[in-house]
Amino acid sequence: MTRRTFPVAVGAAALLTVTALGVPAASATTTDARRPAADAVQQRLDGLVAEHGFPGALASVRRDGRVRDYTAGVGDLRTGAGIPRDARVRVGSNTKTFTAVVVLQLVGEGRIDLDASVERYLPGMVRATGNDGRRITVRQLLQQTSGLPDYDDVLFGEAQDLVDRRSDYFDPRRLLDAALTRPRHFPPGAKWEYSNTNFVLAGLIIERVTKRPVGEEITRRIVEPLRLRDTYWPQTGEQDLPGRLPRGYVAVEPGAPWVDVTRLDPSVGWAAGQLVSTPSDLRTFFEALLAGRLLKPAQ
Repeated sequence: MTRRTFPVAVGAAALLTVTALGVPAASATTTDARRPAADAVQQRLDGLVAEHGFPGALASVRRDGRVRDYTAGVGDLRTGAGIPRDARVRVGSNTKTFTAVVVLQLVGEGRIDLDASVERYLPGMVRATGNDGRRITVRQLLQQTSGLPDYDDVLFGEAQDLVDRRSDYFDPRRLLDAALTRPRHFPPGAKWEYSNTNFVLAGLIIERVTKRPVGEEITRRIVEPLRLRDTYWPQTGEQDLPGRLPRGYVAVEPGAPWVDVTRLDPSVGWAAGQLVSTPSDLRTFFEALLAGRLLKPAQ
């Protein structure tokens, strides 16, 4: 979900989704039996495991009209079981792209103005310690140029907090209020800096404009039209993942033992990182986005 933490999953570039799981001991599956032995994607995944210490990885790639699904590592530290092909995982900050698409759809519908202030949609909500929603635009939220502090740095000040607070429920207003205890990092638009707070605000704007939950809007506007069968927004309090899946682990620092955090409350990510999906569903989503199926040409 953040630039420094990935309790269950971390997303890579558009059509390649990599997830942090398992232990070293590379393995692979593919839907194409003719895959070359020296496949570049498989080599990258194996490298994440063997060279960079990732417990395991998943990927789905469409190339030359063929879909290939990959795994490396194993999905369970205790048993050594392999990673199920195209398994469901928490996809972390890939959620941000879904949130951004909904915002841009609402821009295309004339319901949100990218250059309007956050204050227009959330009056009085961002005004503390030098953070001022009157000076931040919706565009700056999506571009990560708002200067807003990251609530993650406040709520998870110690590395062990990633483990100790994994079952805590966080209301989105609580996430925002945590961020606003810190002063702004720079004037809006002055530079770029990653902050999950930007996408919590984007989610709150979606809810204010549509008068519906952000997870429902993502489902109605993206998940259902694209028939993403294994993608869903966990309900409030839903800490477990259904079905056969790899375990999720986190190490609180380099060299520390892996801790199983498969069961956790995803509310800490909300519109910045709450979704559950699979590599193939993410591939389908990004293909549709890049092909112009989700947004009007102007967006």
